Amino acid sequence: MLAALALAVGVIHAPAQARPSDAVTMPGLCNSPFNVASLRGADVSRVASDRVLVYDGVTVRLDQRGWTTTHRQDPSWVLWFQSLNWLVPLALEDPKTAIDVFEERDRLLPDPGASAGRLDRKAVGWTQGQFRTRLETATCLYALTGNARLIPIATRLARANADPERYPGPPRRDVHNHGTMSNIALVQAGRAFDRPEWISLAEKRFARDLPEVFSSCGMMWEQSSTYQEHNVSLWDRAARILHVDLAKPEFALGALVRPDSVLEAIGDGQPRAGMAPNGGSLWCESTGWAAGTLDDSTHFTLRFGPRVAYHGHRDRGSMTWFALGTPVLSDRGLYDKRRDARFAFAESMAAHSVFEPVGLPRHNPDTWGTRISNREFRLSDSSDGISRDRVVEFGSDTLTVRDRGVGAKEWIQHWQLAPGWKPTSTGAVHPERGLVLTVDCQRLKAIKVEAFTAWRTAEDAWDLQCRVDADRKRGDARQTTVLTVAPAP
Repeated sequence: MLAALALAVGVIHAPAQARPSDAVTMPGLCNSPFNVASLRGADVSRVASDRVLVYDGVTVRLDQRGWTTTHRQDPSWVLWFQSLNWLVPLALEDPKTAIDVFEERDRLLPDPGASAGRLDRKAVGWTQGQFRTRLETATCLYALTGNARLIPIATRLARANADPERYPGPPRRDVHNHGTMSNIALVQAGRAFDRPEWISLAEKRFARDLPEVFSSCGMMWEQSSTYQEHNVSLWDRAARILHVDLAKPEFALGALVRPDSVLEAIGDGQPRAGMAPNGGSLWCESTGWAAGTLDDSTHFTLRFGPRVAYHGHRDRGSMTWFALGTPVLSDRGLYDKRRDARFAFAESMAAHSVFEPVGLPRHNPDTWGTRISNREFRLSDSSDGISRDRVVEFGSDTLTVRDRGVGAKEWIQHWQLAPGWKPTSTGAVHPERGLVLTVDCQRLKAIKVEAFTAWRTAEDAWDLQCRVDADRKRGDARQTTVLTVAPAP
């Protein structure tokens, strides 16, 4: 969940940008829920009179049935609805009604406990994400109003956050950013409600979990560049409490940032502008990341590693390439969390610069990587009768990719052009930058797609495809493609 938590401030982070909360005077703890409510288009104008809410286009009557409203296409809708973040803008105008509604919800939908099934807990707003974000809202409202009616509600929510059976982290589950956010919520609530035992529990969890968050190279195990930034920001505060150095994770994040200060959206998320590049070279064999800055105008990233897991896409072998000061190949990012055609596309091989076996869109192997030099790499994988071998060499104005595939009759080399490029018969042109891209494959085809450059923002883009058939005698498909960027003549 990418709404920034007020307590967590990273060393390398996006700069302050205009947010709805900037125009409102309120406690800092309220900024995050207020911004999410604004992003989701919360309309609370009829809550006091009719107990009717419009949240992200969905009209809900706040009664026993309405409190269990679901959204089949967008799981995140239920999370944010049950967080009650929309009570924050209401409380700024009508604090009594906001507290009344919080109490009504708490009375109608009590905690069913950890033994209840996940679907049963989700229906009544008691999954970990739901009660954690609701605790954040309760903490905000207490800071805003000081109303003692919130104390028993917050106590029940904190008890659920403290429950080891429901904690999204060690020892019962793998480490995850949701556990970190749960602990931050406990620290915030502990300070607001003067409950030092909540803070103590969170600090003990921080100390136990931190060694498992980041791999030895500094990248976390969640498969997203945006979530690397998110985790570094979350853990910066905890690391200072624990007197732990986060130099490696911060370096890894900075190495992913382009010279123009943009963090590409690799995996779930959207691009982040205003980040701090460090010009470093990154090699993370266990988690599957390589990145490097060759000069002031050239940068690349390369993905491989374990098969798709937390926040990852089918992007093994995919790359981004920034050359002559211009994004050439880019990842598509994620439009939003609704399970629709855009979501399916964003996660697919067709949205990444990979070597795709035609007819096997769900192919999902572990991909191994070898670093030949700081700019040349070899990747290989084999799974379910499909084998791939890819050698990638990055240059300041050329990108060379040698592919070999076994197990499919037809293959596609995808080249995901960044927005701004227009296809030609031999590649593409960038009219604004005055650049020409040449792609030297025989069966070149341009497919119009979308790039998701911000939350619920889509821009036209192009997927250049080099198609190659398997050789009947050899039984494999081979394709070497050179991409060259140059100033327009």
